[in-house]
Amino acid sequence: MLAAGRSWAGGLMIVVAPALAGCSSLSLPIPIPGFGPAALPPGMEPGIVQASTAPPESERPEFFVQWKPGLPGVTRRPAIDKNTPLPKYPDAAVRNEEMGRTTLEACLTAEGRLVDTRLIASSGSKTLDDATMEWAKTAKYQPAEFNGEPFAICGYQFDYEWRVEVKR
Repeated sequence: MLAAGRSWAGGLMIVVAPALAGCSSLSLPIPIPGFGPAALPPGMEPGIVQASTAPPESERPEFFVQWKPGLPGVTRRPAIDKNTPLPKYPDAAVRNEEMGRTTLEACLTAEGRLVDTRLIASSGSKTLDDATMEWAKTAKYQPAEFNGEPFAICGYQFDYEWRVEVKR
């Protein structure tokens, strides 16, 4: 689990802590021409690969692995790229001392793009939830790897905790 924090003048601290969970999909019937066991990273079990049931205009990967802890063959967990700047705390939220944790769920492509993103738990502040969603869509990510090969995952879930430390 990745955790990051930053504080600066005004007593503001943002804590980012990704967590992982799952989402629904359909199992991939193997074999599929051009996408059988030979097309998978070595050691990856074909039964964990799923086909998307999303409409064609969706950005959801055509094939992906449903993320969950302990997947066989995982050599790198997905992560937010360490060079990605943290989101800016919205001025209105700072003035109103709005705090909370926003939880998002998404698919992460093999190229490291976050797609099919949705809010699954609100911080209690629409301003913070919107800021989290906008930042998450532009942040850079390192994709999951199976035996050293990047592969798309869905069900990648993470939390952003927004906290204003008020000095009185």
